[in-house]
Parts: sequence; structure tokens; C-alpha cells
Amino acid sequence: TQHEITKVDMNFKSVFGACVFVLHARSLQAWIQPQKNTLMRDGRSVRFLAQGRRVAPRTRMLAAPAELWGGYLQALESAPLITKCLTATVIIGAGDATAQAIEGSKKKTNIDIKRVARWALFGLILQAPWNHYYQNALEAAIPSTADPWTLTTAFKVAVDQFFQAPIFTTIIFYFFAIVEGRGLPNAKRQVETELWPTLLKNWIIFIPATAVNLGIIPLEFRVLFINVIFFFWVIILSLLINDTSTKQGA
Repeated sequence: TQHEITKVDMNFKSVFGACVFVLHARSLQAWIQPQKNTLMRDGRSVRFLAQGRRVAPRTRMLAAPAELWGGYLQALESAPLITKCLTATVIIGAGDATAQAIEGSKKKTNIDIKRVARWALFGLILQAPWNHYYQNALEAAIPSTADPWTLTTAFKVAVDQFFQAPIFTTIIFYFFAIVEGRGLPNAKRQVETELWPTLLKNWIIFIPATAVNLGIIPLEFRVLFINVIFFFWVIILSLLINDTSTKQGA
């Protein structure tokens, strides 16, 4: 009868609606459940948590950094060198832009986009690849100890700051002399007059930072840590290099 057909139809709709609700509930549960990523480096496992939840706009805004961090971890695992290069490009370019903002407040000048691009290029093709391979080689040659504050860490800091740092700082001077069209003779003069004063400033920042980096920070995050410290160092170095260039061009 029509009544029975209607009753069956209503029961079917109820069952169908319940199934849809269950499917949505299970999907929501899977979406909310934390996703765990494991990075394996040198036999060590570092476990991280990336969470996603349907939350209010304000809470979502607060959760955005966690989502970015989760994305960074995934990129670091799948393409470590490229990820480090792109991260260095952004951080170091931002460092020079900050330096120019400081300069501009004194000289009333606008930000030079080409100069920011030069520093970003430095991060992309030199700073990140150099530190990626250097940190891996240093760790392979002198493995970290369980206790971060040992003679091994002190020796690694000494190697980093008194052997690696002078070489890399010299390369930085030559790199910018070339990309800015000032020529190799100009770079040589700048190294002769500015290398040691620059290293003295470098050691004030980087000796303690390197001790923390080599003693505490896991290998896969050391380049990121250097990039963050380098943000502030780029401000100092950028101001120094461009101030010297201005005096020589005058």
C-alpha cells in the first residue's frame, strides 16, 4: 500500500542519513587526528606533531604557524637541500630589507629591491648549500656526543669559527664584489681592510650561537638555526659592506 511504501521510503532515508552522518564523522575524526612525521638522521628519530582542527577564525589564525611548521617539516624530509635553500632565500632577503629600512630611516632612502635580490640570491646559491654540506661533513667527521657541553663540542665550535668562518666570510666579500660589478681587485682590498673587523663582530654573535647549534640543535635543523641567526648577522654585514662600498665610491 501507499502507506507501507512511504514507511519503507522513510526508513531508507533514515538509514541513508545515518550512514552519511557516520561517514562524515569518521572523516572528521581522521582529519582532526594528529599526523605524525618522523625524520631519521644518523640513527636518531625526531618525532613531530602537526595538527589540524575545525576551529573558529581566531583560533585558526593562531594555529597557522603550527600548520606552516608542519609543512616545513614535510618539505625538509622530502627535499632537504631545496627546502633549506628556499628558506635561506626568504630569511636572508628579509634581513637585508630590514637593514635597508634601518639605513632608510637615517638617509631617507627607499628600499633597493635589486640589493635585496642580491642577498636573497646569496642565500639561495651560496649560504644554504654551503652550510648544508658543511654541517653534514662536520657531523660525519666529528659526531655529536650525548652530553652537549663537552670538549668535542668545543673543538667543533673552534673548527667552525676559526677555520670555516674566515673562509666563508671571504667568499661573501668576493661574491658581492662580483654580483655588484665592483670587480675582484675591490674585493681583495675589502678583504684586506674589513675581514678581521668583520670576524670580530662575527665571533661576538656566532661563537655562542654555534655552541648552541652544534651542542643542542639536531643536525637536520642546524641550517635553519643558522638562517635565523644569519638574519641578524646579515643586517650587520649588509650595513658594513654597503657603508664600505659607499665610502669607496665617493
